[in-house]
Amino acid sequence: MNNNNNLSDRRCIKTRKAIKQVFIRLMTEKDINKITIKEIADEANINRKTFYSHYRDVNGVLDDIENDILEQLCGIIENLDIQKAIYDPYPIFKELTNIINNDFNFYKYLLQSTSHSRLLEKIKHVLKKRIVEILGTEISNKEMLPYAIEFALSGILSIYQEWLNSDRAYSLEEISAFAGSLTFNGLYTIFKSIPKMKAKR
Repeated sequence: MNNNNNLSDRRCIKTRKAIKQVFIRLMTEKDINKITIKEIADEANINRKTFYSHYRDVNGVLDDIENDILEQLCGIIENLDIQKAIYDPYPIFKELTNIINNDFNFYKYLLQSTSHSRLLEKIKHVLKKRIVEILGTEISNKEMLPYAIEFALSGILSIYQEWLNSDRAYSLEEISAFAGSLTFNGLYTIFKSIPKMKAKR
């Protein structure tokens, strides 16, 4: 019984992997909105019924891919010394660079697609949550912290997107270090130095 379950699990993983690989390739060839379930099923050598047993629609495949990215990101963040990264955030961006460089064309098309804002928002949420956990214990101005982090992370992710759309005269490592220095170091300095603001009533 267990062997049958394990076989079924392996088949499920293999099928989902095939679907995602086809979807990633198609994403580099056309707009996501033009990718059809029939295309994916045909190229993954499965039928539509099998596709629907794994995903509700094309966006479901995209969600799964985005979750894979977020899972990698969460593992990276958890394994880094975030306390030290507040002073020197480059390790975070170096690891993010490694993820991107694993399949540069895919990440480029994903971030340039109509769904890019959704992925960026998911990434921002993961980073924001972790940073609040760390910084929230060290500053007096806790009320304003989420606003500052929102501003900082939006800037960082915009820098990544701008770099992807540029002629990339600078390496991603250089851009990452520059973005990290501007935002996180500045963020820490600001919240250590400014007085606590009182909310207006």
